[in-house]
Amino acid sequence: MDTLQAQRFVVDGDRIRAFADATGCSHRAYRESRAVVPPTYLCGTDGLAGPDGVTPERDCRFFRTPPRAGDLLTVTVRAGDHDRLTEYRDADGLLIADAWIQGSGDDTGVVGVLADYATGWLGAESVRRFRTRLLAPVPTANLACTGEVVQEYTADGEARVDVVVTAAGPGGSVVARAWATFARAA
Repeated sequence: MDTLQAQRFVVDGDRIRAFADATGCSHRAYRESRAVVPPTYLCGTDGLAGPDGVTPERDCRFFRTPPRAGDLLTVTVRAGDHDRLTEYRDADGLLIADAWIQGSGDDTGVVGVLADYATGWLGAESVRRFRTRLLAPVPTANLACTGEVVQEYTADGEARVDVVVTAAGPGGSVVARAWATFARAA
């Protein structure tokens, strides 16, 4: 993997709102003056060139509360032939999030639907990890999401829950899945 130069930037609330609108994320936390980033925001909306058959996947991890509009972050990108890992550090240099992406960007709308369902259920500020896999490219209209809790535990001093969220198309076939971790109120 090649490492690109680290760059600093301020998280922009207007960009968060535009991303939320473009990906169908409706949670009120994305519209506040100190808007929180949606689960897949740091993974971006682009894709990577790769060989045919590379399944679009994204894995966004937050090592504490997700960043908010106005936060100063330093970003470092490590890009491979078919995947990319991006690290986000706060003003003190602490790693607060990372985002891994593989494959084309054909999954942006579907993962937005999955993220909206999960954050509507468990809260936008409490996401700690959001991993997605697109199984079949489809339009986002008429997708039905379901979710189930698969595990509850304590990690890093907070109660957490792991969930699986599934998006199914009009015929009932599964088109995408998300595996997510959320902090829970104790």
